[in-house]
Amino acid sequence: MTVLDCFKQASRRLLAQDQNSLFTGTDAFQIKMQAIISEAILDIAQQHDWLALTKQCTLTTDGQTADFDLPADYGRMLVKSDVHSSIWSVNYQAAKDLDEWTQLQRFMPSTIPGYWIIYGGQMHLMPAPRINENPCFWYIASNLVRGDDGTLKPQFTTDSDTFLLDEQLLVLAMIWRWKQAEGLDYAEDMQNYEVRLSQIATKDHGSKPIRSSRNGLSRLGIWALAR
Repeated sequence: MTVLDCFKQASRRLLAQDQNSLFTGTDAFQIKMQAIISEAILDIAQQHDWLALTKQCTLTTDGQTADFDLPADYGRMLVKSDVHSSIWSVNYQAAKDLDEWTQLQRFMPSTIPGYWIIYGGQMHLMPAPRINENPCFWYIASNLVRGDDGTLKPQFTTDSDTFLLDEQLLVLAMIWRWKQAEGLDYAEDMQNYEVRLSQIATKDHGSKPIRSSRNGLSRLGIWALAR
């Protein structure tokens, strides 16, 4: 179902009208819906670690580099994220903030394999991983839309584009957001959206690992087992 199909469904519900175009249209309703759709898909992408948007990045290490550019389509880390070493049986420990990262740089403890943090568009590891260690991590991609030529992109730009996630959820999002923007009662429509969101998120088994003593395992220091 294209974004134009979604727009048609929403406009029939809202105005009892059919629409022949969205991104080539110039009336107020079409222009407002373009903005609403752009906001809606970004919000939906943040609501869950969707498998359809989940990708893996493997860093190529040379034994000296500690700072790595993020993938071009990087959106965010998973809610429960790890940076995995291919050498050690435990994972890199996430620095909780930049202040802790600064302290770690000054007083690096003997933790194996080390620590990670993201800032400035890069993944930073400490200490620099060994040659061919090639740590990897999972992330949520920023590309939410597929063009009719198969190209992935972050936003809709043409009527023939399709959403990578649930189209009916997008329709429901369009409906309650438009009513909210118009100052109309949108409570029931927002509830319908939230019910649909809960249903599809439950079926989509994104990152929901069950772990015990997670921090302890990642701080085994020199006692960690090399693979």
